[in-house]
Amino acid sequence: MIKIVTNKLGNFANSHFVKNHIEKCIKNPQFLTNTLLATSVSKDVFAYALRVHNTLKNDEIPKDKKSFVAKMDATTGIVTALVQISTGLLISNDKIQEKICKHLFSELKDNPKKFKQASQGFKTISVLIGATLIAKRVLVPLIASPIAGYLENKNKQNGNSK
Repeated sequence: MIKIVTNKLGNFANSHFVKNHIEKCIKNPQFLTNTLLATSVSKDVFAYALRVHNTLKNDEIPKDKKSFVAKMDATTGIVTALVQISTGLLISNDKIQEKICKHLFSELKDNPKKFKQASQGFKTISVLIGATLIAKRVLVPLIASPIAGYLENKNKQNGNSK
């Protein structure tokens, strides 16, 4: 079984699709940045969907709490995806990046090639850090909790609490 999986992964890794994608990432730093952001968001969406599924199937969670926990996980997943994408797009904005990079890499202003490389690397890293840390650890908890609470209260008012 392991050999089959290894062979399939090897075939995929050496496929025309993957090779083209890697080449495109090397040639186009913006594409690389967008790919990494999309990968991070996709991973989180999948993880939260799995959490909702597991919550609903978990008999150890009291029935009166299960609905809220599932709503909280679903809301957090949706908000996480939206905030990560928004934060990533904001941070990757060329005008914002230009201002930051001119300040951070001012000693490289006489070497346009090195300045461009430093700026592109910083853009990729700052988008990932900003989208994951700022969005997931600061903004999402502030946004998702009130939304989930609102949905739970609305559900209770309609007599649909499970």
